[in-house]
Amino acid sequence: MDWIRTNLSPLAFAAVALLFALPFAELKGEAEEWRVAVTWTGWGLTVGGGGQVHLETLLWDGNLGQYVMQEVPNEAPQIGPEEPIYLPGQPLFMVAALGVAAGVLARILASVSSRLVVSAVAAFVAAVALALGLRGVLRRFDPPPFDEAMSAVPAVGFWLTVGALALLGVGNEVISTRPCSGLRMTRALRP
Repeated sequence: MDWIRTNLSPLAFAAVALLFALPFAELKGEAEEWRVAVTWTGWGLTVGGGGQVHLETLLWDGNLGQYVMQEVPNEAPQIGPEEPIYLPGQPLFMVAALGVAAGVLARILASVSSRLVVSAVAAFVAAVALALGLRGVLRRFDPPPFDEAMSAVPAVGFWLTVGALALLGVGNEVISTRPCSGLRMTRALRP
């Protein structure tokens, strides 16, 4: 039981680091003849990587005898700017990644008495940095620069990561302020 109590928070922070691989922000647009979605993962926003483009357009389907929405293959020529779109907020995503790393390393680097407080602070700092960073990313597309049919929205990875960080912060804070049980105190007082 002590192993779980000591290692649960660092393992949860490590799981949060894996959530950065999920989509964090999407730029979506739709018209009668096309649909497009550009998706950025948490790690892509942290290290400045480009987004993944998914494009569908009306193409003739000989089997159905009509035009239907079909995905444009990756071999299609590049549509849009050749360089990745600049997204503000990268420094805040880096702070969030450092906060997650601090939560993992708190088990090793922090003293036993301050470990839970350090983990709680790291979780809250990471959650706030993610929220502010994503706000900067979404404001980059407000109003949409390309077309009114485009909209920028947070994606599922962002919500899962911020939710997990909030739970980690609150959980570590509650456990750190919980008074010691009488049994633990008597064990500590024994010579």
